[in-house]
Amino acid sequence: MTIRVISAKQFAIKLKATIQASGRLGFTDETAKELDLASGKFAKFAKDDEKGTLYLIIIDEENEEAFPVKLSSSYFYVPARLMFDMLGFDYTNNNIMFDLIRQSSLDNDLNGQVYMMKPRVNKRKEKKTEDMIV
Repeated sequence: MTIRVISAKQFAIKLKATIQASGRLGFTDETAKELDLASGKFAKFAKDDEKGTLYLIIIDEENEEAFPVKLSSSYFYVPARLMFDMLGFDYTNNNIMFDLIRQSSLDNDLNGQVYMMKPRVNKRKEKKTEDMIV
């Protein structure tokens, strides 16, 4: 019998990514560090059509299936607007955040560092416009 202690340390960081109103997939600082994001890295996406599950795959080499990881100031993002449009994500009216869950058992099959993308969708708050008196 093999008993293994599961460390709470591996669950201390919540890995998150959000589809911005621009359609970019943005990463929190903690997530970017944990995923070892940098300019020169790439992101691929895969979908399990039976379950509807979306996966993020971080890779080191460019290929025609991958999006570049970009840096703006200290903020990492993936310009995947057209893909999110094709998948039907309404990121202009909704705040769509993904909890990223490591799926190392799929690394070899998908040739990269694999994360399941578990969505959380909330309606965006409407901006209040005040009537202007002239």
